[in-house]
Amino acid sequence: MKVKEMKKITTWILAVLLAASMTACGGSSQGAAETGTSPETAKTSAETEKTSAEKEAVPAETAPAADSKAASAETAPPDEGELEDAVQEAISETEQYTLEDLAGEYKGFAASYMGYTYSLEEAGSTSSLTLLADGTGKIEFDGEESGITGWTVEGNLLNMTDEGGGSATGTVTHGVIAIDFSGDGSAGAYYAKEGTDTSWIEIMTMDEISELIEKGPGTKTFDVYSSMDVTAGVHLSYELHTDYQDANLIYEVNAKDGVYSSSRTTQVSGIESTTVTYYKDGKVYNLFPADMTGQMVTETTLLENNLLGMDNLYRTLSSFCRSTGYTKETREREGVSYDVEVYPEGKYNAETAFYYNTEGKLAFIDVKAYTTEAGTEIPASFYTVHAMDTEVDASALDMSAYKVEGT
Repeated sequence: MKVKEMKKITTWILAVLLAASMTACGGSSQGAAETGTSPETAKTSAETEKTSAEKEAVPAETAPAADSKAASAETAPPDEGELEDAVQEAISETEQYTLEDLAGEYKGFAASYMGYTYSLEEAGSTSSLTLLADGTGKIEFDGEESGITGWTVEGNLLNMTDEGGGSATGTVTHGVIAIDFSGDGSAGAYYAKEGTDTSWIEIMTMDEISELIEKGPGTKTFDVYSSMDVTAGVHLSYELHTDYQDANLIYEVNAKDGVYSSSRTTQVSGIESTTVTYYKDGKVYNLFPADMTGQMVTETTLLENNLLGMDNLYRTLSSFCRSTGYTKETREREGVSYDVEVYPEGKYNAETAFYYNTEGKLAFIDVKAYTTEAGTEIPASFYTVHAMDTEVDASALDMSAYKVEGT
């Protein structure tokens, strides 16, 4: 699929999972999904939102009986004739498909995101796949169709191409097509013709997924992320140093009662300036303390249940908080020892290390330099966290002293 189309499909997969899982647990929670792009992110080239994806879990083969090893040890090895027969039988069981074999109508019955495989029917969503013998077809998501201009199969490996030249890959196992829309196994869907046995696919219920989402992977990063509750109020104070132009950005963030305020002081090349990003009642503003003026930037409802979605520190935590692909280390910084959770570089993220002090509080985040697939070089950055608490500054949530255009 096209890059834009792939992102759209991946977003659909995530949105269906989140909507259904939150319904299962009876409500929504702050930070369940990150949506929208902040005005301050768009204006600061050194600050880049990152995503992290865990590899899609592959259903394990059925385990042998507990005594199978002992039984095989007691069995005499086959003679050459028996061995040849066994090899030929194994070859004949290898799944091989042709265009004619796979041509037909397929119904999507499950999707997976970051290791969670869930039922589309339970999630209240639909998808279908049509493969024609002439190598074309179409794919549908909740009634919206996209054309497939070409598809091929070699053995059990499927490749699909759209009119823009983008592609998606998949595998065929026992007649079930599993398509990897993200390119790294983190987001995909399962399709089968009517009557195909799909019982071997391990599908989780939404209640099970909700429980795992709420429980988290047991990391300090998840604990810190999930401790932020805008109902009680969130105050963040931190510095972000980026190697881009050797810039330093100082943040004071306050969020409560549907209002978000982020003061960012930028220090670069001996020049210092402060801008406040402010959100209230569906509107995002840029406020300028130097002359107490402001302007409305955009209107959006995407932040109603995700006030912290525009903050860099929060987004960095949210990108890794559910990942289990990390290592634990002990590192020293300025003579002090820290417990560190290190998340390796992935397809969409740089290596990122979270430093925790002896009290379990987040102290630093070290983000290595990173080069994207397109060749864009993202400079290294380093967060120094001064405070993460509920001591919200009420005055920061009041913009009445500013003269704002259009109000």
